Amino acid sequence: MVAALCFAFYEAGQEVGRSKARVQVVEKQVEVIRYVEKKKAEIHARPNAGRDDLLKLMRAGRL
Repeated sequence: MVAALCFAFYEAGQEVGRSKARVQVVEKQVEVIRYVEKKKAEIHARPNAGRDDLLKLMRAGRL
């Protein structure tokens, strides 16, 4: 009986831990998406981006 209760509490704790981990992953993905969108907006807001400037940004991994 005690072993069954211990196992049940263990499984419940594992499930709570998994759900918290999923929430953290989703939050980090949302933060990354927001960061990328913000950087894209900054790049697009720059005036008269020429071909050479765009290629430099692309090669630097910022575009």
